[in-house]
Amino acid sequence: MTVKKQDPSGAVREMLLDLDVDMVGIALLRDLKGTTLYKTALKLLPSTRSIVVVGMEIFPEFLELTSAERTTGKPNLNDLYRRHTDILAGRLTGAVYRLARESRQAGLKAMPLPGHGPSVDGRFLEAVISYKLAAEAAGLGKIGMSGLLVTHRYGPRVQFALCLTEASLKSTANDDPHPCRYCNVCVFKCPARALERPAKGESHKINRFACRTYIKAAGGCSECMRVCPVASPRYT
Repeated sequence: MTVKKQDPSGAVREMLLDLDVDMVGIALLRDLKGTTLYKTALKLLPSTRSIVVVGMEIFPEFLELTSAERTTGKPNLNDLYRRHTDILAGRLTGAVYRLARESRQAGLKAMPLPGHGPSVDGRFLEAVISYKLAAEAAGLGKIGMSGLLVTHRYGPRVQFALCLTEASLKSTANDDPHPCRYCNVCVFKCPARALERPAKGESHKINRFACRTYIKAAGGCSECMRVCPVASPRYT
């Protein structure tokens, strides 16, 4: 009598269908060899096979309240936006921890990376692993002129979290057309003048230090996301 071997990744695949998030994508490490994402994922979890990317829509109602200017004495409505994104981050973190727990119960190592974003090397303002590159590799969208991940359904209004896992999953990578219109709106409207039109063959050009400095001085800035016309209620 032949005993059928149990698939340890099966439970993880089933849970992907039960996550309370807006977007789910999967990038396979074997498809990413030679890339920065491949190296950083293996540095965090050397036995990674799959990168699961989960995303949630940032509500335009909160985004429209944001301002790139700080006025002394007036309420800073950017705080409402930050609280909204904090809630999204918590839900995303819960989703990737569920996936990691399911992986570990199946005997597969996993590392959940929270919805508030990864740690950043302050010398170069580079993340230890790029959520945007992972989402792009998983077919959820493409990086646009703003340096943000732009999706067909929500434009750049998406927040992400990751789960690195040993589970063998199915890639969601695709050849969908680029959602960014390269309309230059984000470049023209950037109050920090941190964006420039990218060179041929590049997706974007951003001065990270100018962007970060302005955000700290102004108490927040989401202009590149707010003015993007892709999937925006402002333009419908």
